[in-house]
Amino acid sequence: MSEKQGNPLLDKKVINAFVDGVKEVLTQMAGTEVTLLKPSVVEKFQSKGDVAGMIGMLAGSMKGTITISFEKGAAFEVIENMLGEKHEDLNDEVSDAVGELTNMIYGNAKTTLNKLGYGFEMAIPTIIMGPYKITSYHNGATLVVPFQISRGNLFVEITVEA
Repeated sequence: MSEKQGNPLLDKKVINAFVDGVKEVLTQMAGTEVTLLKPSVVEKFQSKGDVAGMIGMLAGSMKGTITISFEKGAAFEVIENMLGEKHEDLNDEVSDAVGELTNMIYGNAKTTLNKLGYGFEMAIPTIIMGPYKITSYHNGATLVVPFQISRGNLFVEITVEA
């Protein structure tokens, strides 16, 4: 991201790339309509949802993470729409599906941003499931972009190291 200046949390191109990535992946791959809710910036990262995919983001000197977290109902709805499988419990299949969704959303946004001159690298997601608490190891702010679907919410949380 050496050509880009400023905080990427405030760059509408970065925000829009992830918003569009969520909408495109969930609409095309899972036939699921999503509604963007009001984004916010929080000073301290606090994990949301019941299952999440987390990817380290690197672009030049910018370091951060993207976490895509789902409330159980939202995850179950997306997986049912995408794979035709009903789930009532968090399990390995749900974990695998959330990992794949995280890859697709991040990959979609990364492609868009790299065409604009960013240098985001691909990474492998880590999946966190069940009661969990994620503690950030740095003091960067977090942009929380919430979305609503019929059975719950999902959140894209972008944390950039200060």
